[in-house]
Amino acid sequence: MIGYQISYNDLAALVAQKSPNWINRATQRTTNFRQQRRYAERSPMWSEIKTVYIRLQGGKCAYCERQLEGEVYGKSEYDIEHFRPKGNVKGWSLSSVLSQQGITPTPVPNGTGGYYLLPYHLFNYAVACKPCNSVLKETYFPIAGTYDLSGHDPVALLQAEQPYLIYPIGDFDKAPEALIRFEGISPCPVVSEGHDHDRALVTIELFKLDDVIGRKNLFLERVRIMIALFPQLEILADGATGDARNSAMRVIDLYTSCQSPHTNCARSFVSLYNQNPSQARQLWEAALTVSDSTS
Repeated sequence: MIGYQISYNDLAALVAQKSPNWINRATQRTTNFRQQRRYAERSPMWSEIKTVYIRLQGGKCAYCERQLEGEVYGKSEYDIEHFRPKGNVKGWSLSSVLSQQGITPTPVPNGTGGYYLLPYHLFNYAVACKPCNSVLKETYFPIAGTYDLSGHDPVALLQAEQPYLIYPIGDFDKAPEALIRFEGISPCPVVSEGHDHDRALVTIELFKLDDVIGRKNLFLERVRIMIALFPQLEILADGATGDARNSAMRVIDLYTSCQSPHTNCARSFVSLYNQNPSQARQLWEAALTVSDSTS
């Protein structure tokens, strides 16, 4: 998981380019929701701007970084994910492992709906693959603070609610890479304690980013990235010059680009190699073993 830095005004400009009157229509619908004090409509219109987020995210799922089909043919592969659920918030049951870490999500208020003022807020969207959105996240939104379902500003809600999940778009939440890194093909927290540590653990668990069985393909894709990167890093470490060095740099730049799948995993592996080449070699050899066993 990585972040996609953009200001609200710049994001709104992209939306206006795609659909010139979308924001005005969204504002009117939000006014209606405010009057009704609930989310209710027959024909949602967020799919009109789905391609804005597809392009912003480089055609990847916001959470697992899996590459999906391009915007021309791949729209059906993506869901517009509402970070804060629009119609209903469901209580999330964390695992015993996280409970032992002392993580205690705030109980969801009884008899309440969702964040009815946020269905059309541009900082409440991301595009996600169907496993991450429909199967895993559903309408869960665990927090450590106090729920404010009538909140209208995601920036203010970040401070008040202290969400456990990380929002990857914009310029107000912490960058996912500041909270989650990879040890080889396995995600883990960057820091060892505190709310940032807990956010990493909850995000990893809720989206099953460390589930080698249930999300086998994610792990195999990460394996292939490590296998591709290690020889190029060795070329640079051996002092290559000229075309050999340039070719190695192009490959590394490609895999660590924010437009490539599993960027966080690739960047973490490059960082590890630069700090501890022998450990990186061990992980590369393990990746080769995994690849051989699945081929």
